Amino acid sequence: MTSGILNVNKPAGPSSFAVVRTLRRLPGVLKAGHGGTLDPAAEGVLPILINGATRLADFVHEWPKTYVATVTFGFTSDTGDREGTLTPAADPQAINRERIEAALPAFLGRIEQVPPIYSALKQGGEALYRKARRGEAVERHARVVEIFSIRLLDYDSAAGVGRIEVNSGRGMYVRSLAQDLGATLGSGAYLSGLTRTAIGPLRLADAVPVATLAAAGEEWPRWLMPMDLPFHSWPAVVLDAAGAAAVRRGQAVPAPDTTSGRYRLLGPDGELVAWGEADATRRIQPRAVFSA
Repeated sequence: MTSGILNVNKPAGPSSFAVVRTLRRLPGVLKAGHGGTLDPAAEGVLPILINGATRLADFVHEWPKTYVATVTFGFTSDTGDREGTLTPAADPQAINRERIEAALPAFLGRIEQVPPIYSALKQGGEALYRKARRGEAVERHARVVEIFSIRLLDYDSAAGVGRIEVNSGRGMYVRSLAQDLGATLGSGAYLSGLTRTAIGPLRLADAVPVATLAAAGEEWPRWLMPMDLPFHSWPAVVLDAAGAAAVRRGQAVPAPDTTSGRYRLLGPDGELVAWGEADATRRIQPRAVFSA
């Protein structure tokens, strides 16, 4: 079974799940999932996990993400983006590049952020946006997220529109960031465009359009990246045939040194067999086995 990760260039319009549904129709694809939701109006890098790689979603979610956000000042949106009802909040002419740049450092590091009401975040097993669309009152709680870098790329003072590049950890909502920036400046702001330019080692310049993959037929695996990509920074243990067979049976194997932690376990031909964790007994216990 062919397994791996596709670096897909999602266009604005379809949901992330719609992209997954399209790629599930590729020859030989039995299972597919995405490695980080993009809103329908957003575009850019969307990792698609194919077959056995669907078990790697948690590790892909750990990758840092880079976005270019287009933010319009002087208005608020009830959804936080251009899809919502816009309300004038202040004169955008009162905002300038210097004020925006002075406000951005406050958003660096670990900060508290309230997720948007129209988001896929689940409460009571149901996405918030479903509750919001029914008119239900939704109680949202601030969560700690981490922003590694943030900078203003350019600002059009006549239009009151700026482009901001932000690199963050998991769970950060760019819509909430835009709203919070507008509140800090006293002008209001909403997210009027969003492109994810990178997630972990995946870059937009290398991403493959959905339409290209859908039309590729049997040739689509040419764009498939290896399953162990999320583990490339981990130490590797190359097993002989007996060791690989033991791991596939769920048995522990010796660790190469006294270091505890996570390892990728490779077969004699370099294929990913499993990932595991070493303990104080210097044994690596398989946590997930990927090939039979």
